[in-house]
Amino acid sequence: MQCEIARKTVISHQSSAISHQPDTSSLTPDSRRLTAKKEGASNVGERTEQVITLSLPSSMQHVDLLKVIVTEILKETDFTDDVREQINLAVIEAGTNATKQSNKEEPGKQAIFQLIFAENQLTIATEDKGEEATRPDTETEQVISLSLPSSMQHVYLLDVVVTEILKGTDFTEDIQEQINLAVIEGGTNAIKHGNKENPTKKATIEFTLAEDKLEIVIEDEGDGFTRKEVADPLDPENLLKSSGRGLFLMEACMDSVTYENNGTIIKMVKYMK
Repeated sequence: MQCEIARKTVISHQSSAISHQPDTSSLTPDSRRLTAKKEGASNVGERTEQVITLSLPSSMQHVDLLKVIVTEILKETDFTDDVREQINLAVIEAGTNATKQSNKEEPGKQAIFQLIFAENQLTIATEDKGEEATRPDTETEQVISLSLPSSMQHVYLLDVVVTEILKGTDFTEDIQEQINLAVIEGGTNAIKHGNKENPTKKATIEFTLAEDKLEIVIEDEGDGFTRKEVADPLDPENLLKSSGRGLFLMEACMDSVTYENNGTIIKMVKYMK
């Protein structure tokens, strides 16, 4: 109820676009790098690259999550339908190989996927971390991590990821909406206020799904802030100000919200009741 009241009180706007990529007519596999590139295009330097990194447990259900994310990203590009289909098939194959062959479908081992956008191409790099990335409590916890460039055009991916993660959980539909709202607000704060929309800085969101709760950690590379110094958006003097509304919504929607490392790390918890 508190989150519903907060949602009706605060109005926020999100951008849901991603940079368009030129059309391409070839898909070239290179070991664990899959590149869709416009013919005749030269290689592009790091200045124009944007990298989205996804870390997943090694289970086939999470390969489906990878497919959903890539499919959503491709909807916002200028790739032809044929090339999109090629990319999706290659991504599924790469994800399956990393999960089944390299990591033997052991959920405690992470598979890393990088989507690298440049001016004339999209490269998908995969890496299985094996024993190096084994996580604790593997039988009861699933850890999914998403790293984004600090651009508002990528915020919509948070909605895609958290929606997929919450499918099949015991959270009610209303609670899922609350979690989704809190994640989008937290990610927006990290990108817009923490990193000042500097695309060279990363916003990292880690989801840890346990038997009785979902823990979300959002980290930015900004200078941080002091929670007590953020104005209360419900104070009559601040009703027309935009600052503080995201934090207010997060705290209203989640069971626990804490701030660490001078506010550059936000931890949120929602319990299954």
